[in-house]
Formats: sequence, structure tokens, C-alpha cells
Amino acid sequence: MEKRTFQRLPVNLQSRLFYGNMVYTGIVTNLSENGMFISTKVSFPVDSVFIAIILPDTHTISIPIKIRRTVKEVDQLTGNGNSGIGVSLLNPSKEYLDLVVKTRASLSNINDDNFHSDQINPSIDIS
Repeated sequence: MEKRTFQRLPVNLQSRLFYGNMVYTGIVTNLSENGMFISTKVSFPVDSVFIAIILPDTHTISIPIKIRRTVKEVDQLTGNGNSGIGVSLLNPSKEYLDLVVKTRASLSNINDDNFHSDQINPSIDIS
């Protein structure tokens, strides 16, 4: 199994995929400095190259991507699936890399906040 160069960070960002003369929608579910996973119902050919736009906050970031893998999972009981594409970034902009840094810092703060330790007050008799 191949190791990732960069840790994937969980996100939930709207995206638009400009393939040919069509625009498709997706949700970026994780990202890193050199790749991301986009949940979408559309199956693109592996090695396709096109532009993805992601929509964090109130601005857009345009990124040229290359499809590395496609995923099409269907739950046999419900019929629901988790389909999408794993992509590599061809030329991530500074704005995109700043988003990754900001996301990593935000997740680090959340993890630090969840690790909470109360000190025991020695003056309380617990017997």
C-alpha cells in the first residue's frame, strides 16, 4: 500500500468541475498540499486533466487537477453510495496552500480543545 506524502485533512467544501464544455458539482471531503478527494456522482476518466473550483468561505480557488483514481461504492442494503475522484493538483496556488495551512491549524485547535484535563483539587475529600 502506498504512503501519502502529505496528510489528508477532512473538509466539506463545495466544488465545481469544468470538464469539456460541462460544469459538474462535487464536495471536497479531504485535501492536502498535493491532492484531494472530491465526492461526485460523475465518473471521469483516469488521467483526465481539467479545472476544479473550490468554494471556501466567500471566495473561489481555481486549481488544475488530474484524476488519479475513481471510487464507486454502493451500499447493498440502502443503495446509497460514496462515489468520487481522487485527484492530484498540477499547480496549486499560494491561495490554495494557504487554505491547507489554515485548515490544518483549525483542526489542530479543535483537537487541542477536545483534549481537556481537569486538575484534581486536593482540598476535596473524596473518601
